[in-house]
Amino acid sequence: MANEPSTTKGHITGTPDVPSIAQSQSPSSSEPNVVAAANQAYASYNRTWDVAQLKTAVALFQQAVNDAPEPKAYLLGELGHCLHLYHWARGDPNDLQRAIAAFQSALQLVPEGHPDRALCLSNLSASLRRRFGSLGAINDLESAIEMQRRAVTLTPNDHPELSNRLAILGSLQSLRFRRFGELEDIESAISNEQRANELTPDDHPGKATQLNNLASSLCTRFERLDDPADLERAITTQCRAVNLTPNDHPDFAIFLDCLGTLQMLRFRHFGELEDIESAISSQQRANELTADDYPNKAKWLHNLASSLRTRFERLDDPADLERAIKIQSRAVELTPDDEPDLRSRLDGLGSLQLLRFGRFRELEDLESAISNRQRAYELTADDNPDKALRLHNLASSLCTRFEHLDDPADLERAIKMQHRVVELTPKSLPDFPIKLASLGSLQWLRFERFGELEDLESAISIARRANELTADDHPDKAVRLHNLARCLVAYFHQERTTDRFAEALSCYMAAASTPSLRSPAKRLEIAINTVKFLDDNHKYSTSKMLLLAHSRAIDVLSEFVWLGHSMKHRLEESQKLGKFVNSAVCAAVRVNAAIQAVEWLESGRTLIWSQTLSLRSPLHDLEQAYPDLARALSDVHVQLQESICLPSHRDGVLLNEQSSSMTSAGRSRADIQRGVAIEHGKLLLSIRKLEGFEDFMLPKKLPALLPASARFGGPVAFINADHVRCDALILLTDGTVKVVALPDISLQRATDLRSQWLLYLELHDARERGTLRDTPRADHHSEEPISPRRILGRVWRWIVRPILEGLGIYGPKAPSGLLPHVIWCPTGPLTQLPLHAAGDYGEFGPRVYDFVVSSYTPSLSALTRSIDAVANERVAPSVLVVTQADVPGCTPIPGTLVEGERVREVLAQSKYDTSLFTGDEVSKAAVRTALNQHTWLHLACHGTQNAEDPLQSAFALYDGPLSLLDLMNTRSDNAELAFLSACQTAVGDEKMPEESMHLAAGMLAVGYKGVVATMWSIGDEDAPVVVEAYYRKLLELRASGTLGKGETGAAYALHEATKILREKVKDKKFARWAPFVHFGI
Repeated sequence: MANEPSTTKGHITGTPDVPSIAQSQSPSSSEPNVVAAANQAYASYNRTWDVAQLKTAVALFQQAVNDAPEPKAYLLGELGHCLHLYHWARGDPNDLQRAIAAFQSALQLVPEGHPDRALCLSNLSASLRRRFGSLGAINDLESAIEMQRRAVTLTPNDHPELSNRLAILGSLQSLRFRRFGELEDIESAISNEQRANELTPDDHPGKATQLNNLASSLCTRFERLDDPADLERAITTQCRAVNLTPNDHPDFAIFLDCLGTLQMLRFRHFGELEDIESAISSQQRANELTADDYPNKAKWLHNLASSLRTRFERLDDPADLERAIKIQSRAVELTPDDEPDLRSRLDGLGSLQLLRFGRFRELEDLESAISNRQRAYELTADDNPDKALRLHNLASSLCTRFEHLDDPADLERAIKMQHRVVELTPKSLPDFPIKLASLGSLQWLRFERFGELEDLESAISIARRANELTADDHPDKAVRLHNLARCLVAYFHQERTTDRFAEALSCYMAAASTPSLRSPAKRLEIAINTVKFLDDNHKYSTSKMLLLAHSRAIDVLSEFVWLGHSMKHRLEESQKLGKFVNSAVCAAVRVNAAIQAVEWLESGRTLIWSQTLSLRSPLHDLEQAYPDLARALSDVHVQLQESICLPSHRDGVLLNEQSSSMTSAGRSRADIQRGVAIEHGKLLLSIRKLEGFEDFMLPKKLPALLPASARFGGPVAFINADHVRCDALILLTDGTVKVVALPDISLQRATDLRSQWLLYLELHDARERGTLRDTPRADHHSEEPISPRRILGRVWRWIVRPILEGLGIYGPKAPSGLLPHVIWCPTGPLTQLPLHAAGDYGEFGPRVYDFVVSSYTPSLSALTRSIDAVANERVAPSVLVVTQADVPGCTPIPGTLVEGERVREVLAQSKYDTSLFTGDEVSKAAVRTALNQHTWLHLACHGTQNAEDPLQSAFALYDGPLSLLDLMNTRSDNAELAFLSACQTAVGDEKMPEESMHLAAGMLAVGYKGVVATMWSIGDEDAPVVVEAYYRKLLELRASGTLGKGETGAAYALHEATKILREKVKDKKFARWAPFVHFGI
């Protein structure tokens, strides 16, 4: 990291006793003119950094040396200095050899005792150090240190060059420490560099370089002794170096890159995301300022790729990995074959390829990784301290290939290598536990493959030692504990005793709760493995253990689906979590922790919607107590909403732009979003440290999830579908939870029912308004015909009837009078089944709609928010009616025009203010603006559920689709009711059912308290019937004064409307009357 010391330009003068050669010989007639021209060219280079001017100075000083009648020390010194700089600019080894030869000749001409002998020694030292960097010859480093030490000794304390020579000596000692690891060298280096800085004023042109080198040495000592104070001091010192350097100075990029390296090191040690963002920003800017032909370009590309790799390992964004590989490949291309740094760059490329193999499983990546790491190892000399690291990395790659291809030769070779790595690594080095832990993991793998108990016992012994050598606050502590737990589980399986179980569990739980573990993905993996261990061994576990293990995993879900990720990435991550949350709920039910089960259902589902709505939550309590913090958090919420609600397909475009040319001031949307999310996290941490705000914006306990203003209008039935068992958790209106077991339904049965129902809809063309068929298509052939009656009968017997029985609602005869209201909140495959249509459709068979009025909710929070909003404020409705009968590319739906007129006719009786948009008036902008001006919305148009990208599910409007993503960025606080008379507005995504990614949920997020939507296509002639009946009943209920606090009447109005349609089309035509559903209140 240190900026390499340079030579010093200066004339070698004479003394009274020892005249210089310049004084003792007469110059040729042409020499003064040539020297003057050379000095002028050099001065021009210093002003402009134009390498062409430096080349001219080299040529002219060489001419002056050649023309001199006899060798002259000062000309040789000037030539050596310019050649040294020219090598730095061009990287040609011949230039460096010429510089060393010139400095050696100059030194020979200056006798002992001459005041300029120190200058000659220092210049020759700098060039020898440069050659050591290029060729790695230890003799050059030792000679450089010895010469620099003599130069310092010969320099008086009041000499202006003393600080520079001390700094050079310090940098050389630091370099030798990195080569041989003698602590005396790094201590001497820091002492000399510190003294150099104290002697140098801030306005000195070399001050920034000295600060840079001191920061490098402090960093080196931190890496050896692990004292955080050294790292903090190094970063502070490096920031000063950057601040003292003009942006157009050639060293500015060097100092930026070094700052980025330090920030990355601090991230790896403490895990603060702000550091990794700053590191990449610094290194990105350093690279932008540097041309490809600059000698350090490859080094800085390598550092940037390394930082991107680290961010990928933390945030799991494939774009970071692809960009890192591209940059690292370029670094390798720019590195000459004889450059010592080639080995580290090849190793870095292999590391990245191995990561990509782990992500995408392309065998080509694995083979390339091994090839590059093998070459890096072969290029590393046996006495190089990095030899063990190269061998360690190669062994890791061979281990990965064994795990993929199961060739025992790879495993044996890897173990042999790792034994050698442990032998080569001094036990005092901080990375010794890493090497030891890797050996333990390899031996555990061999036990798994061949079953030799000796390997397992050795793996446990090594894992224990590696864990003991790792401090509790070390970032790798949790991983070491997890690896030890894995070995101990295998040992427990050999002999199942309470002691062995307890030791394995203790390691698992310690790993899951280790505060130094920053990676949410790793924390989740450890917690899930802990849960599996307990689930597999009920005999030894307790309910308390099981709940604690599950809670560790539930607590990390919001970090796993992090606001700093793109929306696409968050959806992908959320998709992985559904089954785990269902298992956690199942476990809680098994141990009679029903309230905990409901809380976990709430905090583990609809994560995207919960995050979106949290950014819109009022901050009243915080505003009253800490108005400045509330203002800052509110500003961040606005920025996050703007960032995360942009279309996901734009991520790739921005990243591609970023990887090619992005100005130092420019930042991609991904960069901005991460930065704002990091700031959001910091603010939340600060707020939670305040008295009374310890749980601020954390998942709520059940009492806080209940409405504050009114009770629920009926019980809320959560239906949890897990592979172990299925249950209904019924939240009663008094806030208590009743569990109803559903023994006849299983996860597999639920999945089969969904598949059968979706096939039934497909056969009836139930995907677009106006195309619904009364009879199934004739082109389908199967062994067993699809029977909707059988499907809905099973839904009734297996799911709905047991729940109604548990509620005491079901009986031999349907109740008379006002039916009770049930709000359904299904999970998994059950989200796409019409629970509201379940029943026995034989003659006089019971159906759910005979016993209850049905509604749905995506989450408890959504329901509570709606109840409180309506209970606290109810205004006279203002209605927006939108009809779109003809959109290019879609089937015309003239029924929407009829529908719109019927809505207006019915509403005219109420004297509600009503606006009608139709035809080309129906633009996205106009509708979004109008949403804020009306409390009710009736939208009649085509609707689509996008199977590839659910966020692009949309209403088809005149000038383009109004998508779910658009709705996420729309807010209407006064909105009350919406009727979405369009197809598939409550379908959701089959791959991520827990997220309720459909338009109905989107309208709840906009601010609507009750939403009528459709689970599939609706008939163009049916919609006007339902719509007219719905609004008539709704107005009747609103006028009757019977609605309770926190009720809208929408659920009962829809119940009546679908009854009228069902009587018209007959109840066996399920596809026509059953798509209409109510969400919210």
